Amino acid sequence: MLKLKNIDIYFSRLISALCLFWILAEANVWLDPTNNVLLVLGYRLFILFTPFLFLFFRHKLTFAAMFLLELGIALWLLDLTLMGTVCFAIGISVSGYMLKYYSSFSTKGAAGNKIALNLGSILSGCMIALSLNKCATLISCGILMIISLLSFAKYFHRDNIAKFNSQKNHFNLISLISRKGLAWSIVGFVIGVKLISFVSILPQFAMLGNNGILPHWFGLILIVNSLIVVTLQIPIMNLVSKLNRIQAILPLFLGMIIILLSSAFHITSLMGALIWTCSLSIIECSISYLDKLSQDDDCLLIKEASVGLGSALTVYFVRFFSPNVGAIYIGLISIMLLFISVILFFDRKAFNQKAIAAAYNN
Repeated sequence: MLKLKNIDIYFSRLISALCLFWILAEANVWLDPTNNVLLVLGYRLFILFTPFLFLFFRHKLTFAAMFLLELGIALWLLDLTLMGTVCFAIGISVSGYMLKYYSSFSTKGAAGNKIALNLGSILSGCMIALSLNKCATLISCGILMIISLLSFAKYFHRDNIAKFNSQKNHFNLISLISRKGLAWSIVGFVIGVKLISFVSILPQFAMLGNNGILPHWFGLILIVNSLIVVTLQIPIMNLVSKLNRIQAILPLFLGMIIILLSSAFHITSLMGALIWTCSLSIIECSISYLDKLSQDDDCLLIKEASVGLGSALTVYFVRFFSPNVGAIYIGLISIMLLFISVILFFDRKAFNQKAIAAAYNN
């Protein structure tokens, strides 16, 4: 069971996820391709600002980041699109990372973070179905993020986060130059492809079959995805919690094959989109355990930043090429990169020791 006393930080995560997925989906319509790619790249890659900003704000960084994303929303409303995209992307990426950071010190905490994220996605699907215009969407998100900030403030004061003793290696990028750090950056890239697929690959295919307009059933698809994750998250987390790094990333291989074959699923139609979504949603439930494993290796920051690269490249391929071609490209690239990550994670010394021990026992 999840700790109900942490409901405030989970609620803050839920609200910020609602705004993020709502805006990411609508951005396919009212943001130009360049700003759309920048938004998707930045909402994870700009996590790289976290170590620098943490030096100045320490554990009050979440508040500063939320203020910055509110500024981004205001700039969007004033039609200062590029500046708004940059500010929102930095704010949502840094605040999202900090919320995940506080939640991911245990398997249950990581699961709680994922459940809150997907509950937010469910609500975003409901809001997308309402078909609000750009102005109404942005004003609504601005108000919701104030609620998110207040909820986090309650957690901040209750757990005395201002005096929280953080390990320095959780906020640096030194491990990126290591074998393990490179492997986690690759895994993060592929996770980015997986996570953005619902608000990038799927809507582009859906608009192909609906004269360039998001069909009304798209919001339903987001809700189905999140309901599956919320329902199966904890059982699957319990199932995969004993896996090692290599075993834990195997579901990502299957996910990338599904993305590679997106056209074969006929996801321009509701039925095809449902089958495609359900398949990827089940796979997504195992991804939260990778948060815990990367945290254990002091590589959570690196993994999360790399998610932005995978997300941005996915958006680039499906916005600047046809969705059919883009899905094939990003699927093939991801599969090849996962093979490299398996090689990097493989510990030959530990394998030899186990082989010697097994031979000795026999």
